[in-house]
Amino acid sequence: MTDAIAARISGLNVEYALKGGLLQPHRTVKAVQDVSFELRQGEILALVGESGCGKSSLGKAILRLVEPKSGQIEIAGLDFRSLRGSALRKHRSLVQMIFQDPYASLDPRMTVWDILAEPLQAHNFYSKAELQKRIDQALELVGLPLQHARRYPHEFSGGQRQRIAIARALILQPKVIIADEPVSSLDVSVQAQILNLLKDIQQKLNLSLIFISHNLAVVKYLADRIGVMYLGRLVEIGSREEIFTSPKHPYTQALLSAVPIPDPRKERARPHNPLKGEIPSPVNPPAGCAFHTRCPIAMDVCKQKAPQLVVTEGSTQRTACWAVHPN
Repeated sequence: MTDAIAARISGLNVEYALKGGLLQPHRTVKAVQDVSFELRQGEILALVGESGCGKSSLGKAILRLVEPKSGQIEIAGLDFRSLRGSALRKHRSLVQMIFQDPYASLDPRMTVWDILAEPLQAHNFYSKAELQKRIDQALELVGLPLQHARRYPHEFSGGQRQRIAIARALILQPKVIIADEPVSSLDVSVQAQILNLLKDIQQKLNLSLIFISHNLAVVKYLADRIGVMYLGRLVEIGSREEIFTSPKHPYTQALLSAVPIPDPRKERARPHNPLKGEIPSPVNPPAGCAFHTRCPIAMDVCKQKAPQLVVTEGSTQRTACWAVHPN
């Protein structure tokens, strides 16, 4: 990992319009609110949080699969959000995505060869001989025999399909990969294989990876840094060691306390502080700190003003919490 910046996200906001009914007005879902972070070259940054916190919407916005309402997206020094039309199509190879479900993300009517050739053909990069060479390299990289290239997705297991999806994401040699829950639909034993594969490929190619997950055990194994999201906002971000050994935000602490410890004695002895209440609606998020409705240490200021991410003295960890940074 180097100090070079592979991606820089600044003040990103994503909203979805909901159509109203006969007696119901039009509403807006605030999926991502004012998110900013940097992704270094060769780094794995994990985004974690409960379902509905905006992780996937953030990933799709970075890829421009959904259009952000506002904010900046910089990929490899390029103002990616400003691109339109042919310029956007030309530079889509800079960032690629591994989707959650390998059953749905692969076209069942296309062979593996066609699936891997399609992005190369779309960018007019290669002759037929060069196509074959790149496809062979991609299959070898993900550990699939070359003769599998003429098979269809239904002929493979779930883990093999996800290997094909990984090969498709890598074949354009992107600067950034966004992996959206890439192992959550797989069996536990297969999950380990895919995670080891991702880690090996990331180290071999010095890839920059945004890994979206709700599984903190997976994140602890894979990530270099971790960003914690709640109701569309980034509430804490820091190195893996900082987040797991010294979490500052009450929400991060609650998430970690919910992760079971394999030793039954230690699991029974440690304190458990489960969160109370329901996650507020992203259609009408609460004023101030969005977490204050469930926070055990909420103060008056938490209900009035949203805290900003502030660096904790003596570390690289940043936390958005009035109890941690009262000033």
